[in-house]
Amino acid sequence: LHYVFAYGTLKRGMPNAVRMKQPEKFSRLLGMAYTKDKYPLVLGTEYKIPFMLDVPNNGHNVLGEVWEVDEQMLQFLDDYEGVPVGLYKRVNLDIDEFRPEVDGA
Repeated sequence: LHYVFAYGTLKRGMPNAVRMKQPEKFSRLLGMAYTKDKYPLVLGTEYKIPFMLDVPNNGHNVLGEVWEVDEQMLQFLDDYEGVPVGLYKRVNLDIDEFRPEVDGA
């Protein structure tokens, strides 16, 4: 299994939150956390899409959701977010102040 940090439109209550639940793929919300390092979070394009820039130690500690996903879900999210074509990139990052989800999702 893998962990995914969702900080933008994939979070609950946001336009693409439905993408986190896909038939035949496993995903489970574990809780909320902040990035350990500070990153710039900017809203880009006319649609105000959030981008977390890979420039550590600049900006703020970003709040996001921590999800556990299977390999199929990770591949789905990579494809959806445009990782193969360079729109987004997947990186490892450390989190801090983890708050477990009480009810699950």
